[in-house]
Amino acid sequence: MSDNFERKSLKQLAWPIFIELTLFMLMGMVDTFMLSAYSDSAVAAVGMSNQVINLIAVMFNFVAAGTVILMSQNLGANHHQKACEVGIVSIGANLIIGVMLSMVMVVCSKYILDFMNTPDEIMNTTVTYTKIVGSFLFLMAIQPVLSGILRSYGYTKQSMIITLIANIINILGNALFIYGLFGAPELGPIGVAISTVFSRFITVLLIAFIIVRKIDFSFSEQFFKRWPIQDIKNILKIGVPSALEQVAYSSSQVVILSFVSLLGTLAITTRVYTSNLSMFIYLFSLAIAQANQVLVGYFIGEEKNEEVYKQTFKTQGLAVAVSLILSIVAYFGSDLLFGIFTNDPAILSLGKSLLLVNTALEIGRASNLVLTNALKAAGDVNYPFIFGIVGMWLICIPVAYILGIHFNLGLVGIWIAFAIDECFRGLIFTFRFRGKKWTNKSFIS
Repeated sequence: MSDNFERKSLKQLAWPIFIELTLFMLMGMVDTFMLSAYSDSAVAAVGMSNQVINLIAVMFNFVAAGTVILMSQNLGANHHQKACEVGIVSIGANLIIGVMLSMVMVVCSKYILDFMNTPDEIMNTTVTYTKIVGSFLFLMAIQPVLSGILRSYGYTKQSMIITLIANIINILGNALFIYGLFGAPELGPIGVAISTVFSRFITVLLIAFIIVRKIDFSFSEQFFKRWPIQDIKNILKIGVPSALEQVAYSSSQVVILSFVSLLGTLAITTRVYTSNLSMFIYLFSLAIAQANQVLVGYFIGEEKNEEVYKQTFKTQGLAVAVSLILSIVAYFGSDLLFGIFTNDPAILSLGKSLLLVNTALEIGRASNLVLTNALKAAGDVNYPFIFGIVGMWLICIPVAYILGIHFNLGLVGIWIAFAIDECFRGLIFTFRFRGKKWTNKSFIS
């Protein structure tokens, strides 16, 4: 191993990732909460714009997904120089994509928002917000890659601290520019755009500083004289299926939401509250899955397939156990938890039923997340993508309609469909991992 690379345990990697993911989620919630005190139309304007921005973010994340896996495999194989070259290729690729999309957003924001049927009363504000945030999409592009480099080297704690700093800057910026505190101009949603861009700039600056200080980047003499075609191919092999899987998930949720809309306002509201409550259980599973992904990458690079096998199923067991405990606690404390949002007895009753089903859902989701990330880290990237599509579109959507709409089980029926989908994929990926077909799919030559 290189002298600036320190192997971390699952626990050392996972808890900072969990806090970082939570902070990212809270950042969006804080923007909405602070804007809601300004005006409802401001919330609507930012919400419309973020639909476009979040869709673009998927394109940036597919390069970042490949970066973590390729770098961790190379670090495990003690190919420090190669890991550095993969990092530089990833930064360059996302920077080019980011600059191009920044220009597109500046020129085409109005046309995109017209296509989305943005209401006339918020159009001007939405366009201005989109142009400000869109102009700096290149920052949004390189941020996940830089974070992936830190994560590959085990510096998850530093990444967490930087995210905390970014949150604080974002909140202070919002307070100043939304409401015009301390003599600053009162800009409303435009103020959110300014604080978002500035906090993103500081985040990129701090991560780059940590990388320069902590990691000794080195390159072969030929690196800048040739096109790194193979590195780009490997990044795309990992990233494209991951991105398409995310697009398939997002689009399937739009279809599911149309089913929920048929059930009325009560169902829509209960779905939002239940999703928010279950998000913290999901974030734990996601954090431990991403931490295990880094460890699997190291072991694959070291050609320790038996360690990959043991580590992954140990992680799966831990994720399932903790998710089950948290789900049971949430179920028995449902009235208290839903009471944070509402005192409507109908929502409290329906929410409790959903959290009971959620117990099975989280068991499947914990297995699904851990094993999906482990398969990708081992190089088996197409299998999770294919069965992700099967689960979401051929199981979840039809079953949600049949149970929720046709058999009048309502939101409970739709939640049962979610649980069946997650448990199905968790089971399929368990069999896949036990079969060890991933052992010959490494990206290390």
